[in-house]
Amino acid sequence: MILGTVLFLDGSLERRALVARLSDGRLADLNRIEQARLRKLGEGQPEELANVLVPISLRRMLESGPRSFQRARQTLAYAEKWNRRGDLPSWLAHPIESVTLLPCIPRPTHLRRADGTQRDRFQVKGPGAGVSTQPQIMVAVVGGFGGFRGYCLAAEDGNTTLLGAWMALEQPTGHLELRAAGHCRNVALDAWEGLDLPSLRPGEIMLLPPPRLKPFPALEPGTRFHLSWPIEQMELTLGDNLPHPTLQ
Repeated sequence: MILGTVLFLDGSLERRALVARLSDGRLADLNRIEQARLRKLGEGQPEELANVLVPISLRRMLESGPRSFQRARQTLAYAEKWNRRGDLPSWLAHPIESVTLLPCIPRPTHLRRADGTQRDRFQVKGPGAGVSTQPQIMVAVVGGFGGFRGYCLAAEDGNTTLLGAWMALEQPTGHLELRAAGHCRNVALDAWEGLDLPSLRPGEIMLLPPPRLKPFPALEPGTRFHLSWPIEQMELTLGDNLPHPTLQ
């Protein structure tokens, strides 16, 4: 299962939601679908109960532990069954073009590199962000209750950390890739296999060591960087009047 964080308009208000992908490409609003399921079962206080069983944010899910993720799987299966009947309401399943993708955890409890260097947890951006340099791409490990872990796409741009919108419950296999202006750099994800990872607190993010990639030639302001791995593609834009970036 792959879980993400999005922002959308709920009437005249903006609302964040924990979502999962449906087979038709729409995004299931898991907390609200769980509310609807509990209401159909005749449970009292379905909103309060759903907030415990399938919390409204990924960070709270991580704090709740494996049982919340198991419940989220059941909620997603229920949503898929409802969707196959053809009457899953649009307010419970959003077209991806109608939402803004946020970092999977917009405000980590802690944020650091594998060598222990602390990063500013308030300087976190998501897909679509502007960057000042060619970003360093990497994988991030997300901590959860009881040693539980998740994995997301990540990059660094100076003091800013960029996180993908989606977190996988198992480390994806394949390649991590960076493309821009017809150039491409990639690294096999098994490059990070065998690392002795420390225990991480719920909502804590550790950035794994970035690969050594050959720098791109000089790029023009406005160049789009395309970061991708098996579960996500993330686009970033090079800002104006900036020096040519290098990767260490």
